[in-house]
Amino acid sequence: MAGVSLNVHDFSVPAAVIRCPSSLREALKGPFWSTFEDEVIRDIFERGGLIVDIGGGLRLDPNRGDRVNAHRQKTFGRFLSDAKVQYRVTDYTDQYHPDFVEDIHKLSFADSSIDGLFCMAVLEHVYDPKRAAEEICRVLKPGAVGLLYVPYLYRYHATVTKDYRDYYRYSKDGIAYLFRACSEVTICPVRGLFESLARFTPLHRIGVLRWLLRCLDWSTKKMRRISEVQTSGYFIRIKNSYTSTIICRRVGSESL
Repeated sequence: MAGVSLNVHDFSVPAAVIRCPSSLREALKGPFWSTFEDEVIRDIFERGGLIVDIGGGLRLDPNRGDRVNAHRQKTFGRFLSDAKVQYRVTDYTDQYHPDFVEDIHKLSFADSSIDGLFCMAVLEHVYDPKRAAEEICRVLKPGAVGLLYVPYLYRYHATVTKDYRDYYRYSKDGIAYLFRACSEVTICPVRGLFESLARFTPLHRIGVLRWLLRCLDWSTKKMRRISEVQTSGYFIRIKNSYTSTIICRRVGSESL
């Protein structure tokens, strides 16, 4: 029968706002995704309050993790001693000395109790990301901001250790759907098409080659549009809405 189509619910979900360089010159100033990441991290810490790092992926404190990100520690380590900041780390195991052992599918935090949140490179290892996203929205206060990272064009990486699995990859559409309850969803691609593909080979270690591939990825408007959606992954900034806690509480109870 011609002319018949379904009213597909997810087609009505607003697209995420994409943050990327508007020109090649801007792309070559440095990794623009790192600039975006730093801006959001700083904003979250400067807001203060209870800030929860799910999985410890920020790698800010050597006493609560298996390793440290030197740049983040140098840039943001001062916030660990800020009286306005209560930075807490969660993990699903006590192996790396987190503050709390938590299941992201069923967080113990009260509704609307967290002022800021990090969840870096966790959702690909989560067997039910929809439930995890609902929990993130439930515990964030209205207007609170979170920063996440998820991979897209990236290698299978559950072989590093045997204590987790590697389930999913996330497109811009999948991200928008997972966090549809938020009032704002902004994503920033990490690398473009050809630089992302190079990461599957040892060639990505060659600095000159990375620079040339970045030139190609962001050289024209057409290539920029391609690289926005064919990327290693995305940094995601979410801002919780004033209704998402109610929605996520209801959805969560229905799925139990």
